[in-house]
Formats: sequence, structure tokens, C-alpha cells
Amino acid sequence: MSRNILDELYDYDLFHLTEIEDMDGSYKAALDRLVKAEAELKKAFPDSADILDEYQTADIELHNLSNRNEFRKGFKVGAQLVLEMIKPIK
Repeated sequence: MSRNILDELYDYDLFHLTEIEDMDGSYKAALDRLVKAEAELKKAFPDSADILDEYQTADIELHNLSNRNEFRKGFKVGAQLVLEMIKPIK
């Protein structure tokens, strides 16, 4: 896959943002629910750990591809707004 500036921005390769800002604690709460559900699934279905891992890997990949696409579209819309804003007023 060829890399461009939008990919670099999305992957934080330009700004190196490493922390998720969780102002109201909702990210931590969602992560805690996920960890708890995963532990319960592994306890209830110990023979299915490999399937769960494959599911999670595929789900993460799908979310990453979707998030990247939405980021790129949103960035392009923002650039189009800027271009519209710099046009002379008639």
C-alpha cells in the first residue's frame, strides 16, 4: 500500500500522538467492559480461544480499515470547506 500524507496523519506518524484523551472516563469504561466480556467468554468456552482470537483480529482489522476510510473522507471534506472559504465573496 502506498503511503500518503493522510495515511501518515491517521497513523500519527506526523504528530506522534500516543495517548487517547479520555476526558469523561467513557473510553476506560468501554475497555473495562470489553476485557470483562472477553474473560467471561474464555471461561465459558475454553476450547474456543483460538476462534475468539481470530475473530478479534479480523474485527480489529475491519475497524481499522473503516476508521482510516472515514478519517480520509472527513479530512477531504475539511479541505474542501477551506477551499470554499477562500473564494472571493461576490
